[in-house]
Amino acid sequence: MKKIFVLLFLLVSIVSYSQDKDRVDSDIFIDFDTIPQFPGGEEKMYEFIKKNLIYPISALDAKVEGRVTTRFVVRATGDITDVQVLRGIHPDCDSLAVEIIRSMPKWIPGKKSGFSIDTKFTLPIIFRLPDDGIADGEQIRFTAEYMPSFPGGTDEMFKFIKENLRWPDGDACFQGRVTVRFVVNKKGKIVRPEVVRSVTPKADKEALRVVGIMPDWIPGMHNGEAVNVYYTIPIVFR
Repeated sequence: MKKIFVLLFLLVSIVSYSQDKDRVDSDIFIDFDTIPQFPGGEEKMYEFIKKNLIYPISALDAKVEGRVTTRFVVRATGDITDVQVLRGIHPDCDSLAVEIIRSMPKWIPGKKSGFSIDTKFTLPIIFRLPDDGIADGEQIRFTAEYMPSFPGGTDEMFKFIKENLRWPDGDACFQGRVTVRFVVNKKGKIVRPEVVRSVTPKADKEALRVVGIMPDWIPGMHNGEAVNVYYTIPIVFR
């Protein structure tokens, strides 16, 4: 078996693909003249993965990092099917890797003798623990012994979002989840809000507005002291 590896490190992803002279699984080829390709090429694929890779809190807490190796089929139509994890590192990381691949747009299919074919593709996605940042000259933590909390708890937070979220003008036909990350500083103030998973520009703007009008939170605690902590929440538009 002859293997071709294309390696390019851009924070989150290495792509590798292999080819064989045989046909397998009845209608799926791992031999091809032209490899399947993400629309726009490898760089666009890395951007897509980076945009959608939101480190699971459970994996952060467990300090898990590594490579989730996935395999899927790029159909002759460009659709992605049969996504599976060949080698995982953590249940939530594995699930996220599968979700990212399933949410990809149609690919440019592989070709054999000038015809589009169903092709197996292997894609490892790398999870690296982020470095803590700095806010106002002090460390921002990704985890803490006691994470920040909305006053009254999670149910009250989602009640607040529901009561204050407005449907964006002109965006009548869409639904989805805007994921917003922000810092709850040691005083409970929300600072540095940013969209890490977008739906539409107007929906993103509205999600940031709602986060911006939230009351002060109960700050995170670590080793008995209030600390700055990153926090991520989904804001759902239906």
